[in-house]
Amino acid sequence: MLPFKIALHQACLDRLAQDLDRLQKAIDAVQEDANNETKSSAGDKYETSRAMLQMEKDKYSLQHEQFQQLYQQLEILDPNQASPLVTIGSLVNCGNDWYYLAVSLGKMQAEGKTVFVLSPESPLGEVLMKKKQGDKFDFRGKKIEISGLW
Repeated sequence: MLPFKIALHQACLDRLAQDLDRLQKAIDAVQEDANNETKSSAGDKYETSRAMLQMEKDKYSLQHEQFQQLYQQLEILDPNQASPLVTIGSLVNCGNDWYYLAVSLGKMQAEGKTVFVLSPESPLGEVLMKKKQGDKFDFRGKKIEISGLW
């Protein structure tokens, strides 16, 4: 299952890289719009337009910074590592459900499997931490057993 974990890890990095690229393009486009904005005789309209463009750029820049942090957190994880206990970087199988405790990316597809990429600080992530293969637990009224751990 280690090759699958490595492929999943790379798919997560690729997705974050695509998100970073998309956000950088949006920042660049907003900056270009601001640079092309010409001052008209209606000064208030110009100032309002510039302020709105700056707010939009700030929003994209904040998102870019957050995705950059996620990328860096994910990049330091070694997908070749395995542990007998669920830790950051663990791939966990619970019957039909797969979880990768790394960063919060939500549902991902890798090699035909659907995997939920969770932050260890997420509600389910916190429950999974320090569990081992064979452990059973309740989560939101559902009985779950860890059937595989890599």
